[in-house]
Amino acid sequence: MSMSSARHAVVGEIGCHHLRFAVADVDELMIDHLVNFKTEDFTSVQQALFSYLKSLGTPPKIVSLAIAGSVEGDRAHIFNSPRTVKKRELQSALSLDRVEVATDAEAIAKVTELLSAHDLHQIAGAIQTGGGPRTVAIIGEGVRTAVAIPAGQQNLILSTRAGDMSFGAANDEDLWFLEQVHEDIGDRTAESLLAVDGLMALYNVASRQAGTAQSSSTVLDILSAASVHGDPVAIVALERYALWLARFARDVALATGARGGIYLAGDLPAKLVQFLDGAAFKTIFEAARGASHRMPDAPVYLVTGPSAALRGAAMAIA
Repeated sequence: MSMSSARHAVVGEIGCHHLRFAVADVDELMIDHLVNFKTEDFTSVQQALFSYLKSLGTPPKIVSLAIAGSVEGDRAHIFNSPRTVKKRELQSALSLDRVEVATDAEAIAKVTELLSAHDLHQIAGAIQTGGGPRTVAIIGEGVRTAVAIPAGQQNLILSTRAGDMSFGAANDEDLWFLEQVHEDIGDRTAESLLAVDGLMALYNVASRQAGTAQSSSTVLDILSAASVHGDPVAIVALERYALWLARFARDVALATGARGGIYLAGDLPAKLVQFLDGAAFKTIFEAARGASHRMPDAPVYLVTGPSAALRGAAMAIA
């Protein structure tokens, strides 16, 4: 890919643990010169971006970043990190012509209508046949959400605070699990319950319920225990998590009218794809959908394409 055209930009995906940069063709949304850096190897995002730009020789003078966090005016805050990104400061320090910054959820929301079967894996809901709002939920160490609303030739992209919704119980057993997890993590929001810490706490609660006092250090340990060893504690924890995630997807679809689909992205859904692809998530989501005539006939997708946020960042330049 030639970088001489004014229709090329450097795009980045900025998280608390990783920094991904690439050169994008803004018209074709083609990604090239992709690198993955560890955040800890740099003192700042500016230093990492400077290193990447230098490696390109004669790089594009436009940069668009998808931030795993929040954006407030000129300043972007990286989730679970003290680091920030300031647009004007970055533009001045690196002699750039233009800098765009959006959340990673907003970036993926921008590109949802262009994602193909190679980028998506449907896990529940009807096959999407028409338009309508499309809602993205990125789930990992937290939950970040955004919605793309069709508006003529353009899409209106809005960040939402769906992760801040309080999570209610479906029945007495569910209430017991919620109360126990709340004691461990001190919160009842969807963000806390569905993030990595919430799943780990749920596993510990299921272990105490079984009287085994087991503990696990990673999500992959829990998944392996369930899928490889048939560990009943891990299975209980993952099935309860799937119920909560399906209910969250239902509530988000109701709140946003997401007839165009719910798009789940991030580290946690990616790790749990084998489990979520089973009958549990689909059954729970579709039973919930059938319980309400107001529920949009929305599909639920896992975003499997590794460059969705980078392509969305490139769309911000158009």
